[in-house]
Amino acid sequence: MHYSLLLMLMTLLLVPLHSSAADAPGKAAMGNGKKASSTVIPVPIAKSFLEGKGLVLDKPEEYDSYTDSEGKVRAPSYSHVSHTGKIQVLVIEAGPGKVRIEGLPYDEFVHILEGRLILTLDDGQEFKFETGDSFTLPEGYVGYWDMPEKYRELVVINME
Repeated sequence: MHYSLLLMLMTLLLVPLHSSAADAPGKAAMGNGKKASSTVIPVPIAKSFLEGKGLVLDKPEEYDSYTDSEGKVRAPSYSHVSHTGKIQVLVIEAGPGKVRIEGLPYDEFVHILEGRLILTLDDGQEFKFETGDSFTLPEGYVGYWDMPEKYRELVVINME
């Protein structure tokens, strides 16, 4: 797996960029023009979570807006939230199962850690992904989210 690449990407997303030498890492500007030590630090994701170990059972109501397309009881899902701020970073494990999404409320980046995923639009167009694939799903997506087998993903959600 490319865990190192993923962790580096996540660190770049979480650490603010500095535009000048005056804004060097380790110093943050205060309202009075003085510099203070930065409290912004990288947030690592333990490999154990990426491997599906230590994930916590989700509350079923967290996914009430997603309906099972075949009237079946939805398989339980497990997750670990690594960071919540302007973005949310988490590992989710679920499936098998197929749910309908009626307008995704946010943009999300997905990297599949285990399993397969089939996204199907209402016109029947399918997008197939498997372990190691990554994609971005824009806000407003309408269609089916089909996990034909046990499925685990690393997700970065735009919370704004």
